[in-house]
Amino acid sequence: MKKINISYIIGFVLLLVVVIDFGKLLLTMDFTSFDIIRYIPDILCFIGAIIFILSNILGIAPVNPEKTELFENILVYLYQNEEVCEKPYKAPDELMSRLKKNMRDEEVLNELAKDIATFCNVDPSKMNIKVQNDLIEAAGTYNTEDNEINISFANTRTPSEVLAVLIHECMHYILRQKNLWLESREENEYMTDIACLYFGFTEYINRGYILVGYLKRNEIRSIKKMIKDIKDIKDEPDEE
Repeated sequence: MKKINISYIIGFVLLLVVVIDFGKLLLTMDFTSFDIIRYIPDILCFIGAIIFILSNILGIAPVNPEKTELFENILVYLYQNEEVCEKPYKAPDELMSRLKKNMRDEEVLNELAKDIATFCNVDPSKMNIKVQNDLIEAAGTYNTEDNEINISFANTRTPSEVLAVLIHECMHYILRQKNLWLESREENEYMTDIACLYFGFTEYINRGYILVGYLKRNEIRSIKKMIKDIKDIKDEPDEE
């Protein structure tokens, strides 16, 4: 039986609450007077909340066409250089059990990082994972000079978030080892997230990266479909 994603239930409940409150606000407004101007900040807040829920939690909002083009170009670049992963990654049960008991355990994080890199056929020996209590500007960082990965204590709240951030930061290392790198910092961050899906880490990214990552849930859903299309094309028999 397929598991029900609790985030979708929460999303629908939040959307219902926001829409009801928005409706109550509209009923109290007098559209015939200029008094409506003072409600503009409230209206914008409600619209922003609805867009956030549709995009980040439910993942059903349409993706910006410019973003779609960017994602397609990144996937083409990855496909030209690396085979798309056919088998999804599964973190070892023993390591996941230890992570859930103590998600700040650096030994566990280093072992998981090695398993992640090895899954992508990359030597993990140069990586070093640390948990930083004073890292507040990001959920995680990767240093290209010494291959040190820092996971923020302040910005990761659950084992799922810790693992998703760890996968993202490890992917920076993996892509560099594979000589895959874009000059634009923003595009490179997007490629790193997309590569996490491309190389088989979709389940963990989708579960823990929504509020701390670069991709929204609707963008992840769109990219997953693009990757599926790549796999379908790849599996088509060659015409004689």
